[in-house]
Amino acid sequence: MNKTRRLLIFCISMLTAFVFWRLIVVLKKGEISFLREITGLNFHHYTYGILIIFIASLIFIFHKPEKYSIALMGFGLGSSFDGLISRLFSESIRTIEIINYNKAFTPTIFLFIILIMVSWFFYFIFKNPFKTT
Repeated sequence: MNKTRRLLIFCISMLTAFVFWRLIVVLKKGEISFLREITGLNFHHYTYGILIIFIASLIFIFHKPEKYSIALMGFGLGSSFDGLISRLFSESIRTIEIINYNKAFTPTIFLFIILIMVSWFFYFIFKNPFKTT
């Protein structure tokens, strides 16, 4: 696939994410999301975007850039960047941020362990057993 087509897929996917999340917010009219309601965690679309970017990155690293992985990367980045500006303008109290950051240490360690395990899983899935590199 040529670079022009890759760029087009990437840009369309980013814009699709922007439109998708904006429509969800308008249609839901401030309702609490399903995952937030069940877990009590503060899920936002940039959270989903980061997870999508992670998956797309693993596909890029261990497989190849193809239309699906490029579209995933675009959608993930579009999701994250759509939430970025509003997050920058959100009011917060720094001391509470630091308390929450410190409370999240152990769960963050577990997250990194899971991410590393998933990375190794992708490595073994996409590993070519006949390659000697």
